[in-house]
Amino acid sequence: MDNNQKMKNILIVDDEKSFILSLCRGLDAYASEFNTLTACNGKDAVEVLKRSKVDLVITDLKMPEMDGFSLLAYISKMHPEIAVIVMSAYCTPEIKTQLKNYGAFTILEKPIDFQEFVDLILEELNAVSEGCIRGITVAAFLQIIEMEKKTCTLKISSHGKKGMLYFQEGTMIDADSGTDLHIEAAFDIVCWDDPEIELDSVCRKKICNIHEPLSYIIMEGHFRLDEKLLAKENHAGDNNVSQANGTGPIDLETVMKEINEEDNKNKKQVRIALTKEEKMATTKEILNELAKLQNVDAVCLVARDGFLLDSIARTGIDTEMISAIASSGFGASESMGRQLGKGDMIISMVEFEKGPVMFSPIGDDAFLVIIADKEANLGMIRLKLKKHSGELLIAAAI
Repeated sequence: MDNNQKMKNILIVDDEKSFILSLCRGLDAYASEFNTLTACNGKDAVEVLKRSKVDLVITDLKMPEMDGFSLLAYISKMHPEIAVIVMSAYCTPEIKTQLKNYGAFTILEKPIDFQEFVDLILEELNAVSEGCIRGITVAAFLQIIEMEKKTCTLKISSHGKKGMLYFQEGTMIDADSGTDLHIEAAFDIVCWDDPEIELDSVCRKKICNIHEPLSYIIMEGHFRLDEKLLAKENHAGDNNVSQANGTGPIDLETVMKEINEEDNKNKKQVRIALTKEEKMATTKEILNELAKLQNVDAVCLVARDGFLLDSIARTGIDTEMISAIASSGFGASESMGRQLGKGDMIISMVEFEKGPVMFSPIGDDAFLVIIADKEANLGMIRLKLKKHSGELLIAAAI
């Protein structure tokens, strides 16, 4: 009796009966370690979950009556403690890595490698035993929607907040967080934790108001969240100090101004402290990080007079030539922005038949030029430029 109570239960959900039968026969050898339950679609799986304690759900996505997406949404709302493995024929190594980074469910590529299948089951059950439960995150769920090219409307609830995400064939076309619309709402919703997800298999929006790729939205959303959390921590710290001094709390705008002033002081101190060797090594690390982006051919740090300061490039690319040519393009873009009254340039891009060339100023004396293929993820490049430009300014002490 005690053994049965301690025995873990796994639930396999797939509409191919012969496939499930084959898996169950193979899993008979592990009957002493866990019980195997089955369901032929999401609807049947929900009934199993209502009457049995399940520790791990392994589900296909495309099934009749109630598909795997609706089942995952149900689990997120009713059983967030249950671990999940998703089976899909459309998985890529990149998606596997992304889902792992989001701390979400594991994805298993079809056709199934049985030994990998067993190893994942034992790994997940071991995590359950140790209390390491990985719930379904919004970001991970959206990756699956994109991967399977699903058309749907998602209602996301989290700690009293309610938002809507609209997908057309796996592409997010609109969002509403209740306080923001379109891409600003998407940046917010993708970071909501402990989500309850409801899925409608119809996209309730027809007009596309979001034009950035999902990967960029998720990365930018989490980047913004990190900035907000940092600002709150600094705000709380300053309030504690001011209250201790009897001066009362100060507003966030004042705090952020002080943080920026302190940051500028720190940058100057770092510029003085770094030796030439340390500067070059750190600069090279940052350029290498940008060059590792998929389909990026070359990254060059160029002085405004066209002198090449540093670079990372694929074999056969003449970075000296790039720097000399790029200086005129950078100057023209900057001049155009000023004449049109658009203020300082942040990023400029020229798109050619075989790929884009992007410019981004680094301080007052240099700029970064990125040469990429036409398949490059421009949203990801922009995100990385935004993230690393300040670091590069300090590292190169420009």
